[in-house]
Amino acid sequence: TSSATTFKADIVFQCVSRCLMVTMLSLKQAALFFIQLLNMSSVFAVSIAFHWDVSVSRGDLIQLTCNISNNNTTMIQWIKDRYYFSHSYSSYRSSSNFSSNSLRIDPKVPSTFYISNAQHDDAGPYTCIITESKGLNSITWNVTVFENQKEISLLLYITLTLPPAFGLILCCTALAVCLCREFLHRLK
Repeated sequence: TSSATTFKADIVFQCVSRCLMVTMLSLKQAALFFIQLLNMSSVFAVSIAFHWDVSVSRGDLIQLTCNISNNNTTMIQWIKDRYYFSHSYSSYRSSSNFSSNSLRIDPKVPSTFYISNAQHDDAGPYTCIITESKGLNSITWNVTVFENQKEISLLLYITLTLPPAFGLILCCTALAVCLCREFLHRLK
């Protein structure tokens, strides 16, 4: 879930208004100063962070997508541990140090991160940082990779059925041997 963040400028405005009260500026000076601060509010970067949990089975395809505004986005970055991918929309250049073939970002659509054939090593946090004209937005996915349920079911099936089946075969074999011996003993 995400929590709404407030503008840093609101805090600045509260501090300034208290400072103005202390310094006893005239009402006109305080109003002009406040208007000037409102005009400068675009200088303060707004930062919004979202966090999601993703659970998948081993071998699944994972697709993580950053919701971006194509008009205002200047840069997008993906970070996983010590690996990164960065794409600049102004220069249309990308750089990356991802070395795994299962981790893929298409430079033509850098807002989507693909993990093919998810393994336990792929688990962990993946962060997308979007730089826009008004500030930064980030989305973090905490990816958890579980064992494939089909593999667990097959293993459980084999574990639960193999010993009784082996015991049944052993009993049938012992019974067949005893019956054969009894039959041969009667023939004599």
